[in-house]
Amino acid sequence: MRLETNKVLLLFLLIFYVQLGGMAQVQFVQRAEVPTEWEDYDYIVMPTNDGTIAFRTKSERGLRSQQKLQYFTTDRQLNSSVVYEFPVEDYYHLLGFDLDDDYLYVLFQEGESISGDRIIYTVSLKDQVMTAVTLESVLDMDLQEFLVMEGKAILMGMMDYRPAIQVFDIKSEDVITIQGVYQNEASILQLRKDPELKVFDVLVSKRDRFKKRSLSLMTFNLEGDKLREVKVEPREKPDMEIVEGVLTPIMNYKQVLIGPYGERKREPNMGLYMSKINEFGEYENEYYGLEDFENFYNYLPDNQRQRREKSVERAIEKGKKVTIPNSLVTREVISGKDDFLVYNDYYLTSSGRYSPRDLMYSGDFYRYAPLGMRNRILSSGGYPWYYSGYSNSSINNEYKFMAAQFVLMDAQGRMIWDNTLSLEDKTSASPGKFGEVSYDGHHLFYMYLEDDKLKLSLLEDGEVIYQNEEFELALVDENERIRDTQYESLSLFWWYDDYFLLSGKQRIRFLDETGKEGNREVFFMTKIKVLPSVMPEQEE
Repeated sequence: MRLETNKVLLLFLLIFYVQLGGMAQVQFVQRAEVPTEWEDYDYIVMPTNDGTIAFRTKSERGLRSQQKLQYFTTDRQLNSSVVYEFPVEDYYHLLGFDLDDDYLYVLFQEGESISGDRIIYTVSLKDQVMTAVTLESVLDMDLQEFLVMEGKAILMGMMDYRPAIQVFDIKSEDVITIQGVYQNEASILQLRKDPELKVFDVLVSKRDRFKKRSLSLMTFNLEGDKLREVKVEPREKPDMEIVEGVLTPIMNYKQVLIGPYGERKREPNMGLYMSKINEFGEYENEYYGLEDFENFYNYLPDNQRQRREKSVERAIEKGKKVTIPNSLVTREVISGKDDFLVYNDYYLTSSGRYSPRDLMYSGDFYRYAPLGMRNRILSSGGYPWYYSGYSNSSINNEYKFMAAQFVLMDAQGRMIWDNTLSLEDKTSASPGKFGEVSYDGHHLFYMYLEDDKLKLSLLEDGEVIYQNEEFELALVDENERIRDTQYESLSLFWWYDDYFLLSGKQRIRFLDETGKEGNREVFFMTKIKVLPSVMPEQEE
């Protein structure tokens, strides 16, 4: 009798947890709000060592529309400061931004022409003092990245269809032009600063006179001296070419470069390569093809998956080349102590052609900032932080995202596991990174936005536990209700540990002290905790 009672109780608990499991997998734990208006520009949110900083520009209405830079900071519990304001030049627009130590740097440009005057505003986050300097003697280039390190701004852009980099000393106003970058048939794929070593890496894709493409990794100090150059080629596969890659930080004087490769004059769809680069600039390549990815087609329904896998097996048996259809693009490489987690997006363009890799970063290369400038340019032009509250139906292209692939490799390049998650053929006007990853060496959470819904997937040691679980946005205060959410304003990124950060604009319905219903328009930040499976463990 007691055994039967225990079975009934266990069954009840199982049903209870199945019903509430989805709710428990995502928790909205803390929230910060500041007043806004629906048509205002969105705040740009960036993580800091202590929490976050959010900033935007705002023009006062009326005949004298003085433009202001507004910002506020929070700690990791989302306790926020007041909103600080500083006047900035009218008719200038925000072009770039970066954080370095306790300073926020924002770059403004006059008008839309690349020849317009540019100003760097430096905001001390410790004492709320702002200074400004006009950029003189800098190139008129179409700016694509802006970084600051040791008080020097690194400006990267295109001029006459060639890449160019300059270093501008904010204090002395001296300008250095980096040599060896400005050349034909070249594009910069990644610009990575290393504050610890006080150097920056430039990853360049270029073609030689025989139209063969290769990657060059160049490292410079802030005086403009080239410290090293490594030309990465598929020497073991002369009929192949390496098109792009994601570069990891320097660890123990070593770096890793990971990305897709393919046949010359064709799309880079043979698989992935991994280049292990030592302190002397020597490197070794490892290659991984579709035949190595045992779970590549796991995103498909079982019948389709089995047909695709059998087709690959037959091709291998007949000695045919096995290619990956559509576009596999490396978005992120997370460096562990002894391994590397690679996140790739697998998608198809509506034009049926390959995505314009030479015109965009393939991923957001700063682990703490989904803010790569070219990744956030809207298809209709402009930047999403200038979203005015009105949608634009003009779309040049669409991207159908089919799957997110994850590959774990050890330090020697041996594959530990691989798996894919279905993205349910979601379409997007942006070719940028689709989702955000949290990985602790055991649990891999993958989260993305779909309108005003969150979608969450979990892998444990490479095994899919659940995928695309849907969660409604929620408030921390149970006595309040979300009246409206501006979908286009929403931004999601992994923050730290198992926490994500969601931001955007909402209208909130609440009861005031007298019990009368009221509404407020706010820009919000919500801290989201993700949890693994909450099913109760059965004792053996």
